[in-house]
This record gives sequence, structure tokens and C-alpha cells, in this order.
Amino acid sequence: CISILDEVIKVIRGSKNKSDAKDNLVKEFGFSIEQAEAIVTLQLYRLTNTDVVALEEEMKDLEKKISIWEQILNNEAALKHVMKKELQNIKKEYVTPRLTDIKEEITEIVIDEKEMIPKEDVVVVVTKDGYIKRTSYRSYSASNFEDLTIKENDYILSLTKMNTKEVLLVFTNYGNYLHIPVHIIPDLKWKDMPKHVSNIITLDAGEEIVSVIPAYDFKGEFDIILTTENGMIKRTKLKEFKSARYNKPITCMKLKEKDHLLSAIKCLKPYVFLSTDKGYGIAYSVDEIAEVGLKASGVKAITLKGDKLISINNFSYEKDEYLTIITDKGTGKRIRLKEFPPMSRPRRGLQIIREVKNNPYKVIKTFIVDNKVMIGIKNDSINMVKITELPIADRYSTGTSISKHNLLTAFPVESLEEDNEEEVIVEEPRKKDQISLEEIDDRLMTIDDFLK
Repeated sequence: CISILDEVIKVIRGSKNKSDAKDNLVKEFGFSIEQAEAIVTLQLYRLTNTDVVALEEEMKDLEKKISIWEQILNNEAALKHVMKKELQNIKKEYVTPRLTDIKEEITEIVIDEKEMIPKEDVVVVVTKDGYIKRTSYRSYSASNFEDLTIKENDYILSLTKMNTKEVLLVFTNYGNYLHIPVHIIPDLKWKDMPKHVSNIITLDAGEEIVSVIPAYDFKGEFDIILTTENGMIKRTKLKEFKSARYNKPITCMKLKEKDHLLSAIKCLKPYVFLSTDKGYGIAYSVDEIAEVGLKASGVKAITLKGDKLISINNFSYEKDEYLTIITDKGTGKRIRLKEFPPMSRPRRGLQIIREVKNNPYKVIKTFIVDNKVMIGIKNDSINMVKITELPIADRYSTGTSISKHNLLTAFPVESLEEDNEEEVIVEEPRKKDQISLEEIDDRLMTIDDFLK
């Protein structure tokens, strides 16, 4: 184009427009379409000798590079030479030794999901009807306890301070337990209604929650004691309940036909006290209970004669003083634990309430708790009773009325707060047909007791 500039200009000037000029340049001089486009868009100042020389030098440089690249592409020795030279330059530029290891075999990268969970202190709530939630401890502390929303006639089965990296064990009447990491429990405000546990793990029809135990990190050394309504008992190490899955219930006790899991408790003290609905109770050492695995059915806990087991308590004669008894007739009382010397499993035990033949009292629950714990009693509604309001009586008393209605169940209500209230002991007056404590001590191990 530069060498025949005058002819090119003449053709362009003789064209009708830009498109016509490109067509004429291709036709007259054999330029390509791209060359013709470059010529018609060329600015006049670039037609100076200086610009022409620069173009010629650029042309020579490009031809040189093209020659080198063609050698690299077509000659393996040239390619290796270039690679070697570039690697040597990298070695000089990056003198710090490599920090990563390059290996021929690829190893699986395992990410511990627990390490990715933010650690937060929370309060976990589980209700008897199976509703569950967690609330930040800050939110709980800033709220009133009464603001908690739960279903009518439902009640709190467990209120526990935990953190999001820990685990909650929830036991059901079908002899199963749910291994629930705290971080997957619905995170709700204290005033919000909890979600049903079936949103986390699907339960079978009729399967209900009976007990809740915080396992925390499974580093505790305590055992868990499980009992059934038909009087079976077993003791299992906490570590046995650790599981890698939480998508469905896991068997924790093999149940016999028509039997149900009654409760699961932490074994932290040397003795257990078992109570039946017909008013018999027995205390014996934890060592009497066989230690077995998860799927075992356990051993016989108590001799039953048409009644069923309704409560088990773990206690110490040195640290605990009273057995609290609640009956279906709306009465309650406390008995000194010293009235129940340790026996051997699985005897019938001793009476904990007087037998009334024409209108029998049934025990619905017994507790061994301190004076900080309130007792919730349930009929058509739920009312709270202080432990200290219950009289201290002997084994043959039916107790004092605490409700005008027959009761369906009773449960302990524990607080996360410290309570320094001192216990006020009120002795119930002795009735004519009652036996004194001294007389009871004298007759604890008579032949009548052995025959029972």
C-alpha cells in the first residue's frame, strides 16, 4: 500500500463509499478483506516515513518470533530447551523452598464438620410431648422463664445449659434413643414455640419421649441406668451411646413383649431406689445392676405382683435425706431414706404408702431431690408445689392433700439458677394407726418383710 500509495488513493477517491472502496482495493490490488479494511481506516499521519519504518521493524520482530515458535512446536529438543530455561528462571526468582508436598498418590481429604460449627452457649428445652428447641444463653438470661411458649398441658422434661458442639441423648418408650447434636436443634427465641423432634428424627407411631440426658462430649465416666415398666433394669457405659449418625432412632434396650422403657438416668451416686404404682419401694446398691451393652435386655429390677414400676432414683444415703411421694389421689409426703436400708435385687421391697383396700392409693411418681426443685402436678392443668410444703411422714401414711383433683402425673421442675432457700421441715402429726419411726426401725427386717 505504501509503495503504491498514489494508485491506492486514486482508487479510494473514485469509490462511492467505504464499502465500495474496500471492494475496489481487493479487486484492483489483490488485498485481503482485512487489509482493505485497515487501509480505508488508516489515518493520514501514519503515512509518514517514520511510521512506515516502525511498521517494517514490527514486521521483522513478528517474523522472528514466529520462526522461534514454529521451532518449539515442531522440534522436541527446542521445546525441552525452553522448558528447562523457564524452570531455571523460576528457581532464581522464587528462592524460598516449596512448603507443600507433591505426591504421586492422592489422599482423601477429610473435613471434621464439628470443627466448622460455631461454639455458642445455649439453653436446650425438651418437653414431654416431644417439642425441642435451643436458645442462646444470652436470650434466656434476658427473658422471664414464664415467657416460654409450650402446648397447653405439656411440660418441660429437660432444661439444660449446653453448647452447640455437644450432644443430647433423648430416650423413647420403645427402647430407643436419639443421638442429637445440639447444633441441629432448631434455634429459636425463648418466647417462640419449640419444634417437634420429628422434624429432626422420624419417630414411629406411638413412640414418646421418656427421658433426656445431656451427653456433652462423651468424656464423662458415668453410666446410664435404664428401666422398664415391667421391672427390668440395666446399666450401660455412657461411651456406648456415642454414634456417628442421628437420622433415625437407635436401640438402647431390648424390650420384651408389651413392655416399655420407663426412664433413663445418669448413675452418679452409689444407690438406686425403685418404686411401684401399688406403693412398694426398694433400695439397693448400683453394683447389684449388671453392666451390659446397648441391645441387652438387662436383669430383673424388682419383684412385681400385678403392679408396674413407675420411678427410679439414684441417691446417696450421706447426701440425700428424703423420698418424695405423689399419689393419684392428690396427696404427697416425704419419707426419710433411712427407713429403707439397702436390700438385694430383685426383692419386693417395703411399703411406701398405707394400703387402703376400699379406695386404694396409687403412687404416680417418687423423687429424691433437694429443696431447690419444684414438683409439677398434672390433672386438667399443671400446678407447682414446693418440696418443702410436703410433710415428713412415715411409710404407712397416705400423705397430705396437695390437690383437690386426682392427678395424672408429677414431674420435677429444676431451674438453671442457684436457689439458696432453706428447707423448712414440717412433721406430719402421727395418726392412731401409724407406727412410730423407732418402731419401724425395729421391724425393718422381720420375717413378714422376707415373705413379702
